Amino acid sequence: MNLLKFITPLNLHTEREKFLASNEYNPQFQYYWQNEDVEYTTQGDKLNLMKSIKDQDIDSIHKYAKLHFQMDDWKYVDLAIQILSETPLALSRPTMSQIQNDFEDTIKLFGLDEYSFKLVDKHGFSFRPNCHNKTMEMSKYASFQFFSIESEVKHEITHILRYENGVYNNIPRSDYYLATEEGLATYLQDQVGKDNYSLYQHSAEYMASKLGMNSSLREVYNYFISLGFEPELAWQRSTRHKFGFVDTSKPGDILKPAMYFSQSQKIAKLTQEEILKLFVGKISLKDSEKYERYYGRFDYDVLKNYFFDNE
Repeated sequence: MNLLKFITPLNLHTEREKFLASNEYNPQFQYYWQNEDVEYTTQGDKLNLMKSIKDQDIDSIHKYAKLHFQMDDWKYVDLAIQILSETPLALSRPTMSQIQNDFEDTIKLFGLDEYSFKLVDKHGFSFRPNCHNKTMEMSKYASFQFFSIESEVKHEITHILRYENGVYNNIPRSDYYLATEEGLATYLQDQVGKDNYSLYQHSAEYMASKLGMNSSLREVYNYFISLGFEPELAWQRSTRHKFGFVDTSKPGDILKPAMYFSQSQKIAKLTQEEILKLFVGKISLKDSEKYERYYGRFDYDVLKNYFFDNE
């Protein structure tokens, strides 16, 4: 069962207009499962999380979100606060042709000719690789205040490379692969140091989750504004903390946004070879111990040079 579909509100666009037109309004999100019987096809923490969301049981949502997204502590708070101590300058928005060209050049580099770039009229995300349909989707509402295109491409291509290698190597998706997946993509994105402030945004997301557990969406939004986020980006990011919640005036956070920064700190402790080994498929950090080295569809030197040529 697709958790992302389960927690994505159906009325993001209309609630955006109400929210930005007010200084007090908190969105009331709608979901498909409010009017349909849900047949669960998953198990474990993910199943418990989805049932907790259906029941709008905030304590249980936090309990199972922590387990599913492997967010069991807040030991990186001091590091995040340090990173957030200085607000970076906003980046200029790239043209659509620049964005598409950068993605297509990287797709070509790895011989992924079956993939195409697609601009979509959808809310709730900036970029989303659809590996089953061989497309890289970009929302027409994507914001680039802190993310450079180079860093975005590195993040998203990580998902595609791991998926395609998993198919090529016949390696099934590991349990709890998602935390490693996003931690790896985030770490590699944040290593792009030229005209890129993705580390700043990921640190803000981490702290916003901690705030969101006991705050409304409006309070999370105001926190992002206080950190220099533009209103549109602050709206986009604050809503993601309340994905799965109906009444966003109440406390509660899905905790997925905090996973990116938290898990990237674990990836940062690995050697270059250990990081590259994670590309054999959609494996977890724990399961990577089963593999001695990187192997797969994509040439080792091309992979290494693409991600680490600036070191």
